[in-house]
Order: sequence, then C-alpha cells, then structure tokens
Amino acid sequence: MTAEDGIHRCVHCDTSGVDETYTYCPNCGAIACTSHIKTERLEGEPICTGCAVTERFALKTKYFYDEENLEAFREEYADMPLHEKAMENKWLAGGSVVATLLLVVGLLVIGGII
Repeated sequence: MTAEDGIHRCVHCDTSGVDETYTYCPNCGAIACTSHIKTERLEGEPICTGCAVTERFALKTKYFYDEENLEAFREEYADMPLHEKAMENKWLAGGSVVATLLLVVGLLVIGGII
C-alpha cells in the first residue's frame, strides 16, 4: 500500500522528492522510501527496516513485525523440507544449481565424455 504523506520525505534517511515511492509501515506508522521498506515474511505486508525484527534464514535476512511472528516462522521453517528451506534464498538456490551443472559438465569434459 502506497500512501501520500504530503511531505515526500523518508523518516529514516534524507531521501525526499516526488520521484521516489514512499510506503506506509503498518507496524510503526512510518512513511519510508523503497530502500527502507521490506516485505514482512510471515504476513507478506510492508514493514520498515527501522522497526522490523530480523533474522537470517538460508543466508538471507528476513523481516518480521515482532518476536511472535519471528518465532512462528522459526517453527514453520523447522518443519519445511530441505528444498523449501533453500527457496527462502532464491539467489543461493539458483547459484547452487548452476554451480552443480557447471561442475558436472566440467567433469564430463575432463573425462572425455563430451
């Protein structure tokens, strides 16, 4: 949800002006620029980096409204199969697949099969 505050200024930095998109954080009420807004992992709503509770899952920082949401996601994450855990960081998962394919192709070339 994008809100118009009439000021066109992020509460977290000096970013200002009408060319930037500002988003309302329903957790703390702040208006923030795109670099200070993330998506809350459990509920999928915007949250500003100033009030978010964070933790890393699959080497990627996830943002939560509060400790309760973080704990709920920890439990959900613990029950996930390995492939779903890996998808919490799509870049890491994709890079791992590409690296594996390159390794297999390299081994086949070295072995004279290709």
